[in-house]
Amino acid sequence: MRFRILASLLAFAVPALLAAQAAPSSFTLRPGDRIELRGLRDSTLRGWFAVDERGHAVLPLIGRRDVGRTPWATLHDSLHRDLLAQLADSGLAITPYRRVYVLGFVQEPGLHYADPTTPLLGAIALAGGASPEGSLDRVRVLRDGAVLLDGVSVKDARILGDVQSGDQIFVDRRGWFDRNASFFVSGLVGLAGIVVTLIVAR
Repeated sequence: MRFRILASLLAFAVPALLAAQAAPSSFTLRPGDRIELRGLRDSTLRGWFAVDERGHAVLPLIGRRDVGRTPWATLHDSLHRDLLAQLADSGLAITPYRRVYVLGFVQEPGLHYADPTTPLLGAIALAGGASPEGSLDRVRVLRDGAVLLDGVSVKDARILGDVQSGDQIFVDRRGWFDRNASFFVSGLVGLAGIVVTLIVAR
């Protein structure tokens, strides 16, 4: 039994881990994304730096850089090298964040920023998770104007891997019966109580 549980967990986790490991080196930043600098001793240099419509970002000390056409692994090494040449600060960490739209029946619908290892469920978590009326078994994903996934469960969407810049994620509303199941159960329990009372009274 324990072996089967472990096997099922691995079947879920391994593809996600592989996608997470591949993601940081295989993508390029797009307009609207962000770069975060952290771990610096000089707090005035930390922060978020947006990628503009031309694919440029203005970073402290090194100025405007074209960040939108270079694979992240190469870009990261270049930025890290140039920043350290100015800072000599070994604590520097550079992290890209993709813009994603999480909409529908979630707690905080709108624009959110996800790091490259964020899976679909993680992106929904950035929006506070599904609202009481939302269903994680009814999710739709649009990418570059095309429907990528429709009406799927986040458990079945792990093959999607990490979310990409500009993805639109919609959490649909739970079905009418699911939303009212507790009402029906309490009603049936109450009705059963009335029936029992009438039978006993006879």
